[in-house]
Amino acid sequence: MCRTILPSTSQRQPNPFPFSSSDSSTIRYTSWSPTSIPSSAPNSAAMDSNIPLETPAGQGQAASLGSDQSSSPIDSQNVQQNSVSPQNNDQLNNNSKERERVTVPSACVPCRSKHLKCDGLSPCTRCSSNGFECLYVRSRRGFKGPRKIGLQGKASSIPIPGAPPACPLITPATATSRAPPSVPTGLPTPPDHHLLSGNTDLQIFEVNPDLATYSPRPLSSGLDLRERCIEAFFYHFWPTHPFMLPRANFMALRRERPVDQLEAAMRYVGSCYVSQAPTTALEAEAERSVYNADYANDAFRVQAMLILAIGLDGNTQQEKALQILTDAEDIALDIGMNNRNFAFLNSNGSPVLEESWRRTYWELFLIDGMIAGVHQKSFFRMKDVIADVLLPCEECEYLSGVIPQARSVGDFEDESFDGKDFSFSSYAYRLAAIRNLGRILTVKLSGAPLDSPAVHRLDAHLVNWRLHLPEPKRTCISKDGVLDEMLFQAHMITAATTVQLHRELSELDSSVAKDVTSCAPHKEIIPGESYNVHAAKTVQAAQDISKLITIPVPLLKHTHFFTCVVTLGSIVHLSCWSLLMPFTHDEDLRQQLRLNTGALKTLWQVWPSAGRAFRQVKGVAQDIFAAKKKLVENGYWPTLTDEDVIQNMIQDQSILDELQILE
Repeated sequence: MCRTILPSTSQRQPNPFPFSSSDSSTIRYTSWSPTSIPSSAPNSAAMDSNIPLETPAGQGQAASLGSDQSSSPIDSQNVQQNSVSPQNNDQLNNNSKERERVTVPSACVPCRSKHLKCDGLSPCTRCSSNGFECLYVRSRRGFKGPRKIGLQGKASSIPIPGAPPACPLITPATATSRAPPSVPTGLPTPPDHHLLSGNTDLQIFEVNPDLATYSPRPLSSGLDLRERCIEAFFYHFWPTHPFMLPRANFMALRRERPVDQLEAAMRYVGSCYVSQAPTTALEAEAERSVYNADYANDAFRVQAMLILAIGLDGNTQQEKALQILTDAEDIALDIGMNNRNFAFLNSNGSPVLEESWRRTYWELFLIDGMIAGVHQKSFFRMKDVIADVLLPCEECEYLSGVIPQARSVGDFEDESFDGKDFSFSSYAYRLAAIRNLGRILTVKLSGAPLDSPAVHRLDAHLVNWRLHLPEPKRTCISKDGVLDEMLFQAHMITAATTVQLHRELSELDSSVAKDVTSCAPHKEIIPGESYNVHAAKTVQAAQDISKLITIPVPLLKHTHFFTCVVTLGSIVHLSCWSLLMPFTHDEDLRQQLRLNTGALKTLWQVWPSAGRAFRQVKGVAQDIFAAKKKLVENGYWPTLTDEDVIQNMIQDQSILDELQILE
C-alpha cells in the first residue's frame, strides 16, 4: 500500500492550476483508495441508443426520479409525505415513538454487501467493532415504480458544474468519521452504468457504502447525461490509464480554461459505461473535436487523441485507432514531450500538471507497444524515440497532489547495482514490462531468425523482471483487497510477451485456432513431434493469463487490452486441447477455457472487441469438441472405456452448453 504524506497545516499547497491569480482556486488534497459498488445491468443493447444528449427543460427533476432507481434511491416516505389521509392520523399518533426512531432497513450497506446479519442499529454492532462506516439505504421491496407525472425521460445527473466541486466519495452529513468534506477525492462513481451485477462484481472487495447513498441533482439545461459520461470516465476508465489529471484537478482546470477536446474524448469513452448515452454520436463529436484546426497542437490535444484512440480500439475500430494514435505521437514529438524539461516548462508551477505531462508521454509509449503487441499490425515506433522523461510516481501520490522527486529510467535500470535505496512505482514496472515486449518485437521485425542465443537473451529480460520485483509488488492485490491496476497490467504484458517469444518455437499446432483473428491475424506454426521447453513456457504463460482472471476484483476494472491477452492465452489452450487424446487428462484445460470465455463475455458488456473474440474462441472450442467426439464414435481410440467416454462427453458438453447460454 502506498501511504500518502500530507503537508502540515502550516504549509499551503500550491495552486494546482495557476491560470488565475484568484485565491479561491487553491485546492487541498487527500489520499484516495479505489472503491467499487455493486452495479446494476440495464440492457447492454442500449449502449448505442439514439437518446438525445439534451433533456427538455423542466423535465430534469422528473427524469431524475425515473428508472435510475438503482443509483439514486428515492425516499418514498418523503415523496408521499403530503398525501397522508385523515384516517391515518390516529395511527400516526399511536406510532409517535416509532416515528422518533431512525427508520432503517434490515441491514446496513457493509453487512448487506458481505451477506452478514445486521442488528439494525445506527451504527450497527459489526460496523462499530470493525471501524466501518455504517450507512443504510432505503429498501425497494414493494416499490411499484415511479410516479407517471413527467417521466418521459430517463436520466439522472451530477451536481451543477458551476457549484463547488462535490464528490460522491465525500461522506453525507450522517457519517461520523470522515475527512473534511471540502477536500476533493479521487474518483467518483457515476450515477448510472450498465455493468452487470452478481459474480462479476465480487462485493467483498472495495465496497464504499457512501456511494450507495449518492443521489445526484438534475441539471435544468439537460446536460446531465453528458456530465454522467465524464463521471463514468473518471470512475471506470481513469484507473486503467491514469495519465490525465485526477478528477478534482480537472474540474478546477475546466473552470479556468476551455478543454473542449478533452471533454469530447472523455464523454465518448465514458459513454461506453452509461446505458442511455449515444456512443456513436459522441464518437463522431470526439473525432471532429480532436482534429479541429481551431485548437492548438498542444499536450491537451495529445491527451484527447490518446483517450479517443484507446476507446476506438476497444470498440473494434483498430485501424482508425492506430491512425489517431500515430497522429498523437507526431504532435507529441513535434512539441517536445519526449524531453525532460517539457513537463516542468508547461506545468505553470503545478506539480500535478507536471506529473500529468510525464504520464501522458509514457502512456503514449505504452499504448503504442500494446497495440503493436496484441494486433501485430504496427512496429512500436515509440521504442526507438530518444527520450529522457522522468518516471511517474504511485497513483495514490498523484491523487494526493504530493508528488515525490521523480526518478529516471537510468535509475530504474541501475537499481540492482548502484546500491541506492530507491523505490519505484507500479507504473515504472509496467513500463519495464512493455520495454521487454519492445525488445522482442525488434528482433521479430528485423527478420532475423530466433536462434537459441537470441531467445535466451530475451527470455532473461522476462525472467529478471519477475525475479527483481520488490516483495510488496509481487501481487496485484494489497492487504486491504485493493487492486493495483498498474501491476496487473505489468503481469499481463509479461505473460503475453512470454507467449509471443516462445509460441513460434513451441511446435504447438496453431492451425486449429486459425479462425481466432479478432485481435491479430493468424500466423502458421509448423507442429513438431515433441513437447519442448518452449512449449512448456508457452503453456505456463497461458496459464498465468488465466490466473489473472481469478484475481478477486471485477474484470471490468481492467484495461480493455486484457481482452486480447485472454484471447492469446485461449489460442494456446485450444492448441493444447486439440492435441490431447479425446476426453482424457484435459480437465485443467477445459476449466481454463471456461475461465477465458467467461472473462471475454464479461468484458463484452462494455467492449465490443471482447464479444468478437468470445464468438471466435467459442466456435473453435465447438469444432474441437465435435472432432474429438467423431473420433471416438468411429472407434479410433479403442483403449477408452465406455465409462470414460460417457463421463468426459458429459463434461465437455456442459462446457458447450454454457457457451451457448453465454452467447
